[in-house]
Amino acid sequence: MTQKRIEWPVALFLILNPLGTLILAPIYFYYYGFQWDILLFALVFAAATNLSITAGYHRLFSHKSYDAHPIAKALFLLIGASGFQGSALKWSSDHRRHHTHIDGDKDPYNINEGFWYAHMGWLFYKDSVDQKIQAPDLQKDWMVQFQHDYYVPLAILTGFALPTLIGWMMGSALGGFVIAGGLRIALTQQSTFFVNSLCHTLGKQTYSKEISARDSWFVAILTHGEGYHNFHHKFQIDYRNGIKWYHWDPTKWVIRSLNLVGLAHKLRQIPQVEILKARLQAEAAELAKRGFAEEQLLVLKEKILEAQNRMKKLHDDYEQFKIDAAKKRADLKVAYDLKLVELRRDLEIAQLEFQMGMKQWKLCLRSV
Repeated sequence: MTQKRIEWPVALFLILNPLGTLILAPIYFYYYGFQWDILLFALVFAAATNLSITAGYHRLFSHKSYDAHPIAKALFLLIGASGFQGSALKWSSDHRRHHTHIDGDKDPYNINEGFWYAHMGWLFYKDSVDQKIQAPDLQKDWMVQFQHDYYVPLAILTGFALPTLIGWMMGSALGGFVIAGGLRIALTQQSTFFVNSLCHTLGKQTYSKEISARDSWFVAILTHGEGYHNFHHKFQIDYRNGIKWYHWDPTKWVIRSLNLVGLAHKLRQIPQVEILKARLQAEAAELAKRGFAEEQLLVLKEKILEAQNRMKKLHDDYEQFKIDAAKKRADLKVAYDLKLVELRRDLEIAQLEFQMGMKQWKLCLRSV
C-alpha cells in the first residue's frame, strides 16, 4: 500500500493553532480576566466568519445560488480569508468536486473513508488537498482570483493582525490575538468541518436515499443552517437549505437581508412541486421496501402532485384576476366578483384535495 504524503503546512496549522490557543488562553484570562467587550467582538467576528463561508464561499461562489453586489463579495472574500479555510477559489473547486463525486473515490472528503477523514483528516494529506482547481467561471472573477493570489497575507492580516489590533484598542492585544484570533479560527473551522462529517452521518435522507447527505436541525444549529444537507445535495442551486420558515438557517436570512438592501439579487429557488416530488419519491421507495404496493403508491403520489399543481395554478389565477378586476368598469364589477368567488371555491377544493392526499400519505408512513 502506498504511504499517503502529509500536507505539512495545513496539518501543522490545524494542530498548532488549537494547541497554542489552549496554552495562551489561560494566561490571558489570568492577567486580564473576562473582558466582555473582547469576548463580544470575538463572538460577532466568529459569526461573520462562519457566514462568509456559508453565504459566500458556499452558496454564492460554489453554487451560484444568487448574485451578489461587489461590496458583498468583497466582504465575503476578506472575512472568509480570516477563517483559514483556503481561498474561495480552492474551497469552491474542492466543494464542486465533492458534489460531482459524492461518496465516491474522487470525493475529496468522502464519508465512506470514515467520520474523522471526512471531518478534517482529508486535510492532512497532499493527495486530497492538492487537487487541481477546476472552476473556470470563478477564475474569470478578478475579486476571487485576487483573493486566491494573495490568500496567505490576507488570511494573516484579517485572521490575526486585525483582531490583535482591535484587542489592543480594547485593552488587551493578547486577548484579541488569542480569543478573536486563534480560538475563533479553531471553532469556526470545526463548524465548517461538521458539514462534511455530521451532515453525512446524523439525520434523515428526506429527498434522496441514494446519497449519504442528511437533514438535521441539530447540525443546522452547529453550522449556521447547513444541516439541511440532503435537501442541499438534491437541490444545490437553491439559495436556501432550510426551506420552512421555522428551519434554523441564518445563512438564508443573511442572503434575504442582503437582497432587501440591494446587495444580493436573483435568489434562486426550486419550485415547491419539484421539492415535494423528490420527497414523495424518496418516501415511496422506503414504503415499497416495507411491502406497500408500488401501484397504489404511484396513484396516491400522482394525486397529491396533481392537486398541488392545480392549487398553485388556481392561486396564481385568483391573484391575477383580482388585479384585472380592480381595473374594470364599475358596471362589470358584479360579474368579476362572481368569477372571483368561483375561483376561490375551486382553490379551496384543490387545497382540501391536497390536504387529504397528504393525510393518506402520512398514514402510510406512520403505519411503518
